[in-house]
Amino acid sequence: MSPSNKSFIPKMGFLFCCLLGHLIFGNVEADTIQTIQKDYFSWRMENEPEYGTYIGRYAFNDRVYSYNISMFEVRRNKTQEFLNRLNAISSNITSSERINFLILKDTFETYINGSKWAWYGALNPMNFLEGIQIFTSAVKASTKSRGDFENYIARLNAIPHQLEEVKERFREAIRLNRTYHNVSIAGVPAMIDQLLVDPLKSNFYSPFNNSLANAANIPETEKPGIRERGLQAVNMTIGAYRSVKDFIINEYIPKTRLQYGVNSLQNGLEYYQACLKWHLSFDMTPEEVHRVGEQEVERIHQEMKMTMKRLNHKGTVKEFFNSPVNNSNFYSNDSDKIITEYKKIVFDRINPKLPQFFKDIPNVPLEIRKMSYDGPGGGYSFATEEYPGVFSINLFRPLEKPFFEFMALSLHEANPGHHLQHSYAMLADLPDYRRHTPFSFYNIPVWFPFYSAYSEGWALYSEYLGVEMGLYKDDYELMGRYSAEILRACRLVVDTGLHYYNWDKQRAIDYMLNYTAYSFEAMENEVNRYITWPGQACAYKIGEIKMKDLRRKAETELGTRFDIRDFHSLILTNGAVPMSLLEMLVNEWIEEVKAGPIVSGGSLVTGSYKWQIFSLLFLFIILQ
Repeated sequence: MSPSNKSFIPKMGFLFCCLLGHLIFGNVEADTIQTIQKDYFSWRMENEPEYGTYIGRYAFNDRVYSYNISMFEVRRNKTQEFLNRLNAISSNITSSERINFLILKDTFETYINGSKWAWYGALNPMNFLEGIQIFTSAVKASTKSRGDFENYIARLNAIPHQLEEVKERFREAIRLNRTYHNVSIAGVPAMIDQLLVDPLKSNFYSPFNNSLANAANIPETEKPGIRERGLQAVNMTIGAYRSVKDFIINEYIPKTRLQYGVNSLQNGLEYYQACLKWHLSFDMTPEEVHRVGEQEVERIHQEMKMTMKRLNHKGTVKEFFNSPVNNSNFYSNDSDKIITEYKKIVFDRINPKLPQFFKDIPNVPLEIRKMSYDGPGGGYSFATEEYPGVFSINLFRPLEKPFFEFMALSLHEANPGHHLQHSYAMLADLPDYRRHTPFSFYNIPVWFPFYSAYSEGWALYSEYLGVEMGLYKDDYELMGRYSAEILRACRLVVDTGLHYYNWDKQRAIDYMLNYTAYSFEAMENEVNRYITWPGQACAYKIGEIKMKDLRRKAETELGTRFDIRDFHSLILTNGAVPMSLLEMLVNEWIEEVKAGPIVSGGSLVTGSYKWQIFSLLFLFIILQ
């Protein structure tokens, strides 16, 4: 071999080592916000496998969420790892990545800061509003192939251990005197009763009937064995739920806390303020929230009195809402008729008006159904790639729901409220972790933020927007709107009253009854919710006020250049954000519109919307 060929060998060896080193360590050097977002979302799907199943991510269909207390530290440490990676690339973030960077940083920091309170609400994972006794449908994975059924059986077999972990959390709450008040947990045993049925008639077993029978890719000779193992797993699951029910009745309920507010817990006032900040996504003291609530209650109450005057009603608000109780034009005991009325409101009255106020409206299916449990008056379940959005109506007491309240609730939960809001986020160019956000309330502030003030603030703003859209057909429907709005204002007063000012339950109910149209039973249910989820009820009105303030600022500064459809696009196409970041986006948009050309009608000729955002963010970096 010539000398030149000999020298070639070590050179090739060196290059090979360099290439090998790049392959091994290159992921560190190439870390970007995209890789961090992807890794974070993948970890969330592994961490919360039932939610992954719900949104069509099936990699962990054989697993269940772990309630083991040791996971508090594991999840915090993992989140800190993600934050460290994000901070390491902060100097390399481009202007077009700035929004996602700020939200991702806030996501990690919110969870880490909230971890201080892991041994509080998070120790109590079941209540009358949420828990694995309610959301059992997420357990049922896809069952089409042999592997699907094996995964589902493995998940069912894991549920008994999962429920033992739930009991261990409850026991730790008892040990630390950080349990729920009885009102939060008393209804759970009856919920569990609905699961304690003949295993062959259980929803857990249903995939082993038709789905298995129709699985053409599974040999018929193997189906009896799959069905038998499925039945055994369902039997164990039902037995585990029975054990949890007995535990709650015999061990937990006798140890529930005596006071209604969380301020009665050790460091409870600080804990409450942490919950409040988590839901509002900016600092606001309980005193400030309480004061704003009182002011809003008084303002809305005056609006209601003026409306009643136009209707020639001289009594109180309560008397006004009691007067049409026996009028069949306003009430019905027919649940099907009520659902039909809601469908007419959403699909025939609201939807045709949307193009006047919104552009590029997503075509995401929406269904309207009866609520399966006795919770709030209405609710919305997010659409996924596989499932439509669901606007659910509480019809357990239909005669408490006058027709003239249906419009406000529809605007809030369906369009242009939560369904339209989520539809934009689904179809926007958002990272997966922002498009698919698992909701959980019991463990706040130890949870990744889903920005309640933005989400619920928009929904309440949508009720207000119904006035501008001409959707309230008469003063009765307008009274229905005020009834819904004053409820949200009362929440500011009552939530802070319970958890900061030591109100008892009766005082809270009396306050709600004094200003709202609802029955004692409905208000008791509401107050029980506030007791269970400290701070959550404050997000609606505070978020709405913030959005209306931002809109007024934009209208004032832009004048004829203000375009309501562009403003709504700015709010919705960025997905859920902290209110502080929303304010930044609106301020930047105002400056961009000011700097752009004017055309008739106040519309802008500024290129694509994404380019506008790019320009705004570039300006933001310059200003920093």
